[in-house]
Amino acid sequence: MARINKYTIKDLKAQFSTEDVCLDFIFDALHSRKCSCGGEYRRVKARKQYQCSKCRFQIAPTAGTIFHKSDTPLTGWFYALFIFSNAKSGISAKELERQIGVTYKCAWRMHKQIRSALGQDKEKLTGDVEMDTGYFGGRFRAGTDNHRQSEAMAAKSVVMGAVSRGGKAKLKVVPNAGLPVIEAFLESHVSKDALLMTDNAATYKSSSKVYRHLKVNHSKKEYAWDRIHINTIETFFAHLKRSIAGTHKTISKEHLQSYLDAFVFHRNNSGNDSARFAVLLGAVLRGAR
Repeated sequence: MARINKYTIKDLKAQFSTEDVCLDFIFDALHSRKCSCGGEYRRVKARKQYQCSKCRFQIAPTAGTIFHKSDTPLTGWFYALFIFSNAKSGISAKELERQIGVTYKCAWRMHKQIRSALGQDKEKLTGDVEMDTGYFGGRFRAGTDNHRQSEAMAAKSVVMGAVSRGGKAKLKVVPNAGLPVIEAFLESHVSKDALLMTDNAATYKSSSKVYRHLKVNHSKKEYAWDRIHINTIETFFAHLKRSIAGTHKTISKEHLQSYLDAFVFHRNNSGNDSARFAVLLGAVLRGAR
């Protein structure tokens, strides 16, 4: 059973061995071989197009996808998707450049196009939901005795996160960690039927009016009371920070959300390499619809 869950480079080469195989896969994922006129779509020789045998209507399957107008071979794209799918700690554009054999500019664009297809869904979290706020980046130094800590914190990106135990995660870059922002995040991403768990920050107190709300007080060194803890979301944040520091080094505020979307994708589809790769292919092709 474990072998079925794996998806290796051998599997990739066996399934997507040539340009024609990749193009056929994209066409079949987005279109029917049968035309509405009763004809059948067939590949146009030496072109990335398919033509109806009766009405002669043509379809370019890569149009509207991340592969459109790209000089990179489809086999190179599928290899990039394979690497991306298996890199739970992220992969840099520089590494894609080295492995695929393209320019850095091309690799960066490919990386950006893949991330852009991974927006988080609108399904609300249910069950036991842990929520916390993380602070990322920022080059401002707090100085001696942290006398400029407020300025240093203002330079960071604020990220709100929630995780349903045994379920999915949500991450969103927000302007601040104020009460209105927290309430808006909860309204968008957490079901009112959920059991919400947070730390003892004052801004979470009003959540008790809407949610069943349990807290741990970190200032008193309370980290877990039976099932009451936020260790899952804190572990996820720790993984994010280590991965960003080790893989990407720095991420601009402009692109941070798309990187977070990629980390959420990997967490929400962990445990099965084959299924995760299939979900990734579906995500990059859904944008064409």
